[in-house]
Amino acid sequence: MVKEMVGKSSWATTSKITIGLPDGTKAYLFQKAACGKTAGAIMKGSFEADRALFAFVPTRVPRPIASGAYVNVPNTHFYLSDFVKMRDNTLPCPSSWAAAVSDLHLHSMGRSPTGKFGFPTTTHLADVPVDNTWNASWESFWTQQMKSLFNQEEKVNGHDEEVSVLRATYLEKVVPRYLRPLEVDGRSIIPCLIHSDLWPGNIKPRADTDELCMFDACAYWGHNEADLAICRNPRYKLGYPCLYEYQKRVPVSEPEADFDARNAVYAIKYHVLLSAMHRNKIFRDVLIAELQSLVDSLDDGTESGHDQPSRL
Repeated sequence: MVKEMVGKSSWATTSKITIGLPDGTKAYLFQKAACGKTAGAIMKGSFEADRALFAFVPTRVPRPIASGAYVNVPNTHFYLSDFVKMRDNTLPCPSSWAAAVSDLHLHSMGRSPTGKFGFPTTTHLADVPVDNTWNASWESFWTQQMKSLFNQEEKVNGHDEEVSVLRATYLEKVVPRYLRPLEVDGRSIIPCLIHSDLWPGNIKPRADTDELCMFDACAYWGHNEADLAICRNPRYKLGYPCLYEYQKRVPVSEPEADFDARNAVYAIKYHVLLSAMHRNKIFRDVLIAELQSLVDSLDDGTESGHDQPSRL
């Protein structure tokens, strides 16, 4: 057996393992490992999330094999999958990104094991846990998930009165205004499986076929448009072209006129996450600016075609 370091992560070690088989061939595996109190939950969540994706789009996800604990190394846990050679430092083209993401959404649409929004296991965005408790209401599910993330951001960076006021307005006014209409007046959201962390580092082309491969999911069953929020953040350089290509494959949810505002609502999740992860005032300042923009553009919902400039 040969083990070599590959890739990089700020919270785990990542390795390629080469194993010689009895018939003379070789098997190539990928291992992610971490130590600490939360490492077991992180690795279990990674395994269960990728396993859920693999069930619906097996050609687009490295086959998950197992998660567990080292026998001889205390408090150290791992996640094991097939190793797939991919091309790094490559921004996915919009049509390929949209094809991969829509494949996941369309193949899993309506297949939630409970018919609700959530996931049976706690998952993590990097090392930040996400509240996946099952909920029959999409608005309520999004609110519970965001409350948890806001709480963790405050725990890391300390209380800030401006963030506190904006957070309250976001949860109590912005979220109901833009998510509640999805589930009233005869409308409903059919849960599909969400990857929820589709920045370019987690969706890369295979070296042999160029087909995009998704991994390192923080999965849950939710509204398909939530996976599109990553495109809004200039940090990830995906932008409107990915949204345009996706909408060729999957129709915009009604009310269609609220799409851009919903996209901004969903994008707040990643700004909260970045502030919690990096413990840097720059990211909290961006979070404040994005929350303020949403609050400033909030309408009363009486005009379904409100005209908001896109911030893509």
